[in-house]
Amino acid sequence: MKRLLTICLILTVTNLYPQSRTSIFSAELTSGPSFAMRETGGIRLKYGRGLDAILAFDLWADVGLFGGWGTSSFSSDGVFRYRESGIIYGVQYKIEPLSGKFDYLLRAGRTWNHIEVTDRDWNRGFYYDSGYSEGFYTSGSIRYSAGRGWLITGTLRYSLMNTRLTLPEAIYPDGTPHSKIIINMPRNFCLSHLGVRVGITKYF
Repeated sequence: MKRLLTICLILTVTNLYPQSRTSIFSAELTSGPSFAMRETGGIRLKYGRGLDAILAFDLWADVGLFGGWGTSSFSSDGVFRYRESGIIYGVQYKIEPLSGKFDYLLRAGRTWNHIEVTDRDWNRGFYYDSGYSEGFYTSGSIRYSAGRGWLITGTLRYSLMNTRLTLPEAIYPDGTPHSKIIINMPRNFCLSHLGVRVGITKYF
């Protein structure tokens, strides 16, 4: 019985990691613009920029796991800047054509992110942190092999995060500028954004 189990284990490992497959770990670094998909919580976000750093492990020929860190920063029509950052993780599926130097990579998973809010004028010193909450992540990439395990990577990514923010807001009880009062107003905040990333991937 032990001998049978040993043979089954060897066959399984052999199938998962073929002898011709020497590179199963990869590191990826990409950056590019981010675009908020809609107005949220009464806040209209403008064009932003993002950065993703991801490590991946191929479980077998086409399927693997990935995890890493990502961030996107946005300005707004108001006085605040918004920065989302945190962990990205999930599963990936690679499509390799029979010929040529291009391949395709699909990913889906979760995020564990938070949102930091700061003044556009850093001298005012306002800072708010939403705390971490879960979100959704998916992406599709096209990659070109440059040789020696290096790939040039272009990615279209989408992420969605729901949280609550408490931000200062000016109100005017009698409708005149002299009656201005600043209060802290809690609001639901749904950050749905699309990102375009370009960078490099290295297989080890």
